[in-house]
Amino acid sequence: MKQIKFLIAIALVSVIAISCKETKKEDVKDAVEAVEAVTEEATEKATEVKEEVEVVVDSLATKVEEGVEEAKEVVEEVKEGVDAVKDAIKN
Repeated sequence: MKQIKFLIAIALVSVIAISCKETKKEDVKDAVEAVEAVTEEATEKATEVKEEVEVVVDSLATKVEEGVEEAKEVVEEVKEGVDAVKDAIKN
């Protein structure tokens, strides 16, 4: 009788140990799948942000180029004005 109880106890411990191992494997698989999903989503978001940043940078570059051209025009006008003043003073 003691031997049968001992064997039943060993069987129960074995079943519990096996079920714990399977549960851990399932948990690990679930965690890996979750990490993969988050990684994919983060990659997509990063791509979207990169594209938006490129659009903004291009827009700002265009505005800067326009500003530089306008500044050059103003400098030329000022130079012409200065030359006109010099000529007026000399004459």
